[in-house]
Amino acid sequence: MTIEDRLQYTICFVHYGDRVLLLNRQKAPWMGRWNGVGGKLEAHETSYECILREVEEETGLYLPGKDRIKARGVMKWFRDGESLGGMYLFTAELKKEEYEIYQTPRNSDAGEGILDWKDKDWIFHEQNSGVVDNIKILLTKIFDSNEFAIFDTTYHENELISVIKKN
Repeated sequence: MTIEDRLQYTICFVHYGDRVLLLNRQKAPWMGRWNGVGGKLEAHETSYECILREVEEETGLYLPGKDRIKARGVMKWFRDGESLGGMYLFTAELKKEEYEIYQTPRNSDAGEGILDWKDKDWIFHEQNSGVVDNIKILLTKIFDSNEFAIFDTTYHENELISVIKKN
């Protein structure tokens, strides 16, 4: 990937067992919907440096080491055949003692919204419209992915058509 192709965003799904720490965003995009934590890369940052910073800023969790925050590939967005960029994907598994002391719901340290632990069954429930649409599909595949996975997400206008995993 050249510098011109570099993606601008990162996202991480912090989890423990069957629970995922999600952020109910209070700003656009996805205002009022549950999402992972993450954000925009700064010019000098690698995707790993960005997600380490974003996880700490938004959750207060400091999880250094690539054994703690694992790269899970990239998601690219397309709308009506046009590329809209994408984001680097990460997961982070908390240790039992970290999970037990991390009480939710709580406000994001960065003022991004409300953080709360959500059971995977709740996230994937067919009647749940509160989770970002592509995230519901991504979460069924991301934990088994490696750093080379590519998820192509296709929209027609603003409606999700598909999330296809390559590799």
